[in-house]
Amino acid sequence: MGTKAEPVDLSRLQLALAAVRADTGDVYRKSWAIVGHVDNNPMLVDVLSQDTSSSARIEDLYSHLQDDQVMYCLLRLTTTFDMSTTVKFIYIHWVGEKVPFAKKGRFGVVSGSVEEFFCPFHLEIETSTTDDLQEAVLMQKLEETSGTRNKVLEGPVTAGRQERGFTAGSAAKRQDVRTTSELRSVAPAGATVSASPDVTAAIAEVRDDVTPTNWVVVGYGDDGDIKKPLSVVAKGTGDVDEFKVHFDDRQAMYALYRTMDTYDDIRTVKFVYIYWVGESVKPLTKGKLSAYTGPVEQLFSPAHVTMSFSQKSDIRETVIRDKVQASSGSKLFVK
Repeated sequence: MGTKAEPVDLSRLQLALAAVRADTGDVYRKSWAIVGHVDNNPMLVDVLSQDTSSSARIEDLYSHLQDDQVMYCLLRLTTTFDMSTTVKFIYIHWVGEKVPFAKKGRFGVVSGSVEEFFCPFHLEIETSTTDDLQEAVLMQKLEETSGTRNKVLEGPVTAGRQERGFTAGSAAKRQDVRTTSELRSVAPAGATVSASPDVTAAIAEVRDDVTPTNWVVVGYGDDGDIKKPLSVVAKGTGDVDEFKVHFDDRQAMYALYRTMDTYDDIRTVKFVYIYWVGESVKPLTKGKLSAYTGPVEQLFSPAHVTMSFSQKSDIRETVIRDKVQASSGSKLFVK
């Protein structure tokens, strides 16, 4: 089985999602579209329902979410902060409570390819209960991800941490949202990151079901100057021990690793995005790297798991496998 789902009618899917985003009519309306799999085929998706009218309600969306199905939604809401109202888009990955484990594995393989149709968005939610989709809950999460609500995470490392059922959309998935009266930036502008053609080609190799390449390591040239274009450091067909030797303690680097996960006797392909910041990277450079996070993540997206490291000793097959397995039950995408 491949890793990419295709729409039955691409035009119909694009029009449905465009209607949710359109600023015609009531700009600050609630609207939504739901996409699901056709005949329980993980490789085919189609638009199941939508409401883009000025009278659309979130509660009506609930009635279309089935407990035994995997579904995908785009929801339009608005938030108000500092007397300014802004349109926001939420991507919902619904995995019903009655979806069998084996089915979760089969459909989880292609969920990344489905997500691409819904980009960009401000907030990603993966859930099996409508309790997570109550408007008050959604508004709180939107406020937190846009910086309008203070949020403190304890512990020295916050990269890759996730609250139950929620992941903030990466900066690469965020966009400036135009209304009839204003243009507001959803997130601080990220730095411009360029990559040589060999980077995109190598990432495609890792994703290809035919090629033996299952990892690629990317960096900013021999000296690690983050102003330089990204280029391929190495690629190969081995395991974690084979690629981690290429991480430089003095540099920021990135990797995409293709691995297999077995869940309920079903083997599925999983992609792990690794963000490396060596312990000897200069503090000034570390401070600048946050602006590069979104653009680089977009280059490696989609991935089932994102992990950050600064010591090679922490990068072990067992550590990555545990993270992947933890994401397989109901949290297929951890960002």
